[in-house]
Amino acid sequence: MAFEKPTLSELSTRIAADIELASGEKASGRGDIYYPFARALTATAHGLHMHLDYNRDQLFDTTADEEHLVKRAADMGIYRTASQRAAGTATVSGTDGAQILEGEVLALGDILYITRDAAVVTDGSASLPIRAVNAGSAGNQPAGTTLRLQRTIDGVDTSAAVNELAGGADIEDIEHLRERLQERRQNPPMGGRPSDYVQWAKAAHPDITRAWCFNNEDGAGTVVVRVVTDDLESRIPSQSHMDAVTAYIDAERPAGMAGYRTGWLVEVPINITFTYLLPDTQDVRDQIEAELLDLIANEVEPGKTLPLSRIREAISSAAGEQDHAIDLDADIPSASHELLALGTITWPA
Repeated sequence: MAFEKPTLSELSTRIAADIELASGEKASGRGDIYYPFARALTATAHGLHMHLDYNRDQLFDTTADEEHLVKRAADMGIYRTASQRAAGTATVSGTDGAQILEGEVLALGDILYITRDAAVVTDGSASLPIRAVNAGSAGNQPAGTTLRLQRTIDGVDTSAAVNELAGGADIEDIEHLRERLQERRQNPPMGGRPSDYVQWAKAAHPDITRAWCFNNEDGAGTVVVRVVTDDLESRIPSQSHMDAVTAYIDAERPAGMAGYRTGWLVEVPINITFTYLLPDTQDVRDQIEAELLDLIANEVEPGKTLPLSRIREAISSAAGEQDHAIDLDADIPSASHELLALGTITWPA
């Protein structure tokens, strides 16, 4: 039978009764001679029970707090993925032949970037390979963002336009680490089986949320790994993410294998036309779209077929929906390099 922790009220009643039995004096009400002692002992006992609760929680991966989970994971060879620096390119205009040296500093407010290699202006512009000075997601910038060179360079404009700055990430979320630890316990390392590659990919970068391993895709003995970044604006990873996964797996995978690569995924939209919807209201439409997005997020995998019945079921489970008809009439397959995504929804006219 499981132990039930006594409540504060139950502890107070017990301790007061014990004191009264042992001393012959009242201890349960204000003004009683032993009442202060009973209250103090009750608080102490309650604190001890809470501490026991806390210590119990640290024994399990699912309930351990951040400090203890990090230690438990380290004991299994699983380490929290460090924050990552954003990297990419920016274009600067200038006079042909002007040179931008490696290590030049660019800034956006208090966020600093440095050039990773020298570049020369050709045909009026130069592409600068740059990287954030500090790690973290704040270093990611959308295309077109303007950076400023921190010193004047002859023949070069002081502003540069970002082409891509991605891959910056904060330290791995504790729940992501918890998930990786549980996966490791359920799938111990086996010298390069598919689950090993999945675990390595998810350990490579804090933004990698899911990964898949495809054996023999490029020939006998080869492995292709594909990943997604579900928590970012785009599920398709950036070049920085891909480079991080490749570097990590190259350092971990068995030597002598026929070949390995990190493969790109291509999103394939599922366009749905409703020929009938009852009731056809904006609220019902919003509920249906939410259910379809949830279906895509939880059940779609590269190389897997999405059953038409699951699409119809998702639509039918939308709050308020009573009946519908859509133009789809078959299951939707996907290749190993394809990731199904919700495309255009066309509602009844």
